[in-house]
Order: sequence, then C-alpha cells, then structure tokens
Amino acid sequence: MAKPDSGRRPEEKSGHFTSLFMHLVSQDLGEPFADFRRRFEELAEEKNLYRLRENLGELSESLYRMDRLVHDLVDTASMESGGVVLEEETVDLASILSEQISRRLRRLRGFRIQPEIPAALMVRGDAGRFATLINDLLDAVILLSPGGGTILFRLEEERGNISLSAENRTAAAPPGPRGSFLDWLRDGLHEKEGFEAIGIGLYRSHLLAQMWGGTMDLETPPEGGISFTVRLPDRK
Repeated sequence: MAKPDSGRRPEEKSGHFTSLFMHLVSQDLGEPFADFRRRFEELAEEKNLYRLRENLGELSESLYRMDRLVHDLVDTASMESGGVVLEEETVDLASILSEQISRRLRRLRGFRIQPEIPAALMVRGDAGRFATLINDLLDAVILLSPGGGTILFRLEEERGNISLSAENRTAAAPPGPRGSFLDWLRDGLHEKEGFEAIGIGLYRSHLLAQMWGGTMDLETPPEGGISFTVRLPDRK
C-alpha cells in the first residue's frame, strides 16, 4: 500500500492532517457530548429521588467517557503539533503487551483475547507510549464488534521490524482503504454509525508509528473482520 500523502509538500501535508484531526474531533466528541446533554436535561426534570440517584450514576459514566475523550484529543493534538517527546529506554515489549491484555480482560465481557507473543522482546522505546498504542488498537477492534468476539493480538519480529497486529474477524467494519489508511479514517469510518470514539485512537496510533519511524496499515480480509497492524524498525 502506498504511503499516505507521500507526494505532498510539508505545508500541504500539515494542513491535510489538521483537517483530518478536526474531522475526527467532531466525529468522536459529538455523540458523547449530545448524550451527556440529554442525560443532564432528563436529570433536571426528574422528581423521583430513587430514579434521580440512578440517573446521577449514568450521568457520571457519560462524564467519565467525555473526560477520557477530551484527554485523548488533547494528547493527540500535542503529538500532531510536535509537543510530545518520546522516552528512550530498553523495555520488554512482550511484557507490556501481556500486562495490558491482563488488565483489559479483568473488565471486559463477551470478548476473548488470544495473544501470540514471544516470551520476551527487548526493544528501545517509550514504555508508556507502547501501552497507549496497544490499548488504542484493542479499543478499535473491540468497539467495531460490540457483540463480542475473539481478538487476535500478535507481536513478532519480521525482517528487522517489530510488528504489532490486532485482529477481530467478527468486527462489523466499513470497507478497506480507498487509497490510504488516512482516507479510511476520514471517509470509510464515518460511514459506520454508532462507532464514535474509534477514530482519534487510531489516528494517535498512526502518529506514534510515524514518530518511531514506522507505518500503520489496515486490512479487511475477504472472510470478514478487520485487522490493524503497526510495523516499527527494530531498535535494540
């Protein structure tokens, strides 16, 4: 697959990414904000104290979701503008992946995560950002399959590269890229209603891959589902 926007001048490329980022902000934040406003208005009209207490709990969940989204949006904007500096340390990427999957399984229902990882894989990089990347990939394949399913997460070395791949063959995914992964984020994902809050995480994964000198690809296999793969240069 051709590298996204490979023929653009730097100023054109920056403008293209900024336009995409603002599109994703509107797409990902619009529905949660509308949901919070609806719940708040219902709360203001509620006169039953028992239901009021229940509604306050639901409002708290909506507020937590919005808070997390805003945090992710600010973080992604900082990355896009060059305001994030990655740590450089030797970390065990296999251990980070195993830890993040274990945490996710403790609060996940209806899904089974099947990891394919080596016993250890020492690389140079930012441990916290590796964890963010893994969670963003997991969020995407989980949210694209709200009914549950089996998530395959592979970590491997291949010809001097590190490959991280999250796949869900039961995901209700929009069609694959029409030219590039960024095109799919802007156009294809927007066609799938009900899957807000996926775009920013995937865009952040794309930015992280670029910051590490790697790439991010999307596949929609003929048998169905979706797979996101990040390939990074192997730096020991």
